[in-house]
Amino acid sequence: MKRSALTLVGLGLAGALFFWLTDPRYGLMKGSAATITDRANDAFVGTIVGVAGSVLVLIIGLYLATRRMA
Repeated sequence: MKRSALTLVGLGLAGALFFWLTDPRYGLMKGSAATITDRANDAFVGTIVGVAGSVLVLIIGLYLATRRMA
């Protein structure tokens, strides 16, 4: 397997994990019920965009890993 493909897979997984863990609703940054709702609503778009971008990088890495070398 190519090293660049493995790097992309690793970065995709790390990015998705980062955005999931820093999400106020699901991640490590939990608070009181009143403030968590406001923080979760503010961070929702950023979390979705971050996870989607990370998944895209992961898919590209997996695609490159399955291609035959020339």
